[in-house]
Amino acid sequence: MSEWLYQIRIKVSEKLSEDLRGVNDLRLSNEIIKIATDNSSRLVCTFDAFAEYCEEAEREGIEQYELYHWTKSTIDNPEKKAKHLKSFAFYEGNNQVYSKDLACSIEQRLKDLNSGDEIVEINLIDSNPANNPQPPKRVD
Repeated sequence: MSEWLYQIRIKVSEKLSEDLRGVNDLRLSNEIIKIATDNSSRLVCTFDAFAEYCEEAEREGIEQYELYHWTKSTIDNPEKKAKHLKSFAFYEGNNQVYSKDLACSIEQRLKDLNSGDEIVEINLIDSNPANNPQPPKRVD
């Protein structure tokens, strides 16, 4: 049996999302970024990651990017765009998944924040495909 890797994802308010993606004026934004930095990780907005994927695919040739059409239709859909603009993941460098110890450390520090209504959800996700919906193989 293999050991699964993990990721921390958060859903935040529109106000916090705008600040995390912008100037980081809010105390809470700075605290979240400090948690990432202290854990040798970085915070990535899901929408921004999707947009970067599409931009790269368009530069390099979309035929090499199996999820291009699915991702492009997601970011072009106003409802899905609004949802993904408020969703963030912690990456360890460029690694989207990492050790359970790192994930649990980030999760606990996030839970310890006094975020009011600004952090809507904190999710510890494992890489076990049985626990996660899988993206389509290819959508044309």
